[in-house]
Amino acid sequence: MLDTPRPTLARSAMYPALGQLRVAEAMHPGLISCSLETPLRSVARMMATYRVHAVLVASHGEEALPDGAFWGVVSDIDLLQAAETADLDVLPARTIAATPVVTVAVTDELASAARSMVEHDVSHLIVVEPASARPVGVLSSLDIVRALAGFPERHPAIP
Repeated sequence: MLDTPRPTLARSAMYPALGQLRVAEAMHPGLISCSLETPLRSVARMMATYRVHAVLVASHGEEALPDGAFWGVVSDIDLLQAAETADLDVLPARTIAATPVVTVAVTDELASAARSMVEHDVSHLIVVEPASARPVGVLSSLDIVRALAGFPERHPAIP
């Protein structure tokens, strides 16, 4: 297969198939989360049980992640990389939780969220409520692909 250069498009022309869709129309409401000290084996079990590819790692109280953040994300890829060299029963989630977490507002355009994923090289965005910045859900690259395919999943609260 030949390497074909990607066409360069103006920002306004990127992801035209996403039309006027909002993040709320494609996201998964709710979050699967764990504490900073949760062993990675337990994080793996959570991913397998709930069939998700990322888990939010949340601090409680004044405890924070190594970079000072109060929440991060462990993705399935992060977990696979850690499993190469670490004991998953000993290593806590805090040690591999990616921060800063890339967020998107529930009211943002889906095209903007797609650009953010590409720019940050991530497959999951944490969806936040605009007024409080409180996490309310997850938007994955697969959610955006569903929207591109023409059948976005609507959040039950969206009329």
